[in-house]
Amino acid sequence: MGGAITYTTNVLRCLPPPESGYEFDVFLPPETAERQKGLPRNVRLVATSVGHGAWGKRFWWEQVTLRRFLRRERVDVLFSTANFAMFRCPVKQILLVRNAVYFSKLYQEMIVPRQSLKRRTAFRLGRWLIGLSVRNADVVMTPTQAMLDELREYVEVPPHKAMINAYGAEVHNGVAGTFPAPSGHEDTSGPSPMRLLYVSLYAEHKNLDTLLKAMPLLNRDGGRGFVLKTTANPHWELVRNAVGCLEDVALAQAPEIARCVQFVGPLGKREVECLYLGSDLFVFPSFIESFGFPMVEAMAYGLPIVAADTPVNREICGESALYFRTRDPDDLAAKVRLLSADEALRQKCSESGRRRAASHFKWEDHATRLLGAVGHLDR
Repeated sequence: MGGAITYTTNVLRCLPPPESGYEFDVFLPPETAERQKGLPRNVRLVATSVGHGAWGKRFWWEQVTLRRFLRRERVDVLFSTANFAMFRCPVKQILLVRNAVYFSKLYQEMIVPRQSLKRRTAFRLGRWLIGLSVRNADVVMTPTQAMLDELREYVEVPPHKAMINAYGAEVHNGVAGTFPAPSGHEDTSGPSPMRLLYVSLYAEHKNLDTLLKAMPLLNRDGGRGFVLKTTANPHWELVRNAVGCLEDVALAQAPEIARCVQFVGPLGKREVECLYLGSDLFVFPSFIESFGFPMVEAMAYGLPIVAADTPVNREICGESALYFRTRDPDDLAAKVRLLSADEALRQKCSESGRRRAASHFKWEDHATRLLGAVGHLDR
């Protein structure tokens, strides 16, 4: 789902050809492996459903079965892409820590106390295992400095093994706001409304409630009006036991919110592209991210952005966004109004975002830095 699919698909696309001397064995869930097309012949996909099994089976596979594979195939370097590493790995190991939830003070203050005992226990166990994984890895990679800083609050990451490697984004030629978004239920009488977009999977830390509460504030004075389309859908059938989900569902049903908010998805790549091209302004209220793919995608499409004021969001967007106090719907509404009313400011953010996406976030650069670390370890 979400960032994991985006990351895997794009990294595989950027791996070098056979003449580079590299060979890659990539373990993926079957449904993810089936999506990968046109890869070089030195990339071998190995489908396994172990990731969908119980944690005990996965732990055994990662620590025992995979260890046997590394030895049998005489692998040089193991790249563990999702937070957890092999302990006492028989080869050099790069670990990508990409889940900021375990190290966020906000998450621990606002969400963990509301979780069940089972989820709180799993949370603490997961954080402990990631800390142990960091100690066992030869290189610890994070996509942002802010993610590394949060990680270091809980476990030592010496400078010689720390690596910041930003992800990439596709650069698009389309111009946001010029393509009709998929049809919705908003009122089309009168002046066309300002079209807001929030692309994300629904989760308890995505701060959807703050965005929903801001919508009636934006529309209370009449005028042009604002409508929101979002894929952060609390009705999604795969949302399970998320703190605040029922409250978000009830909030979304309030008449003053329901009339200007449309939940869409899950969507394919082309449909998401239409959403970006059919929107005027991108809103990103999420307050816990290690990177935030949608912000980079929005910049690549030239969408002006209003984002929650967090270190990660500022590191990604820089001067290409306006920032609001994280849990303050009034401040969010004020920043949206400011950006929507100032065409010159929107143009400035749009152009700055396009330049930033093109210069700072290239998948080819990410893969080059990753393989540079591999080559260094293999010496």
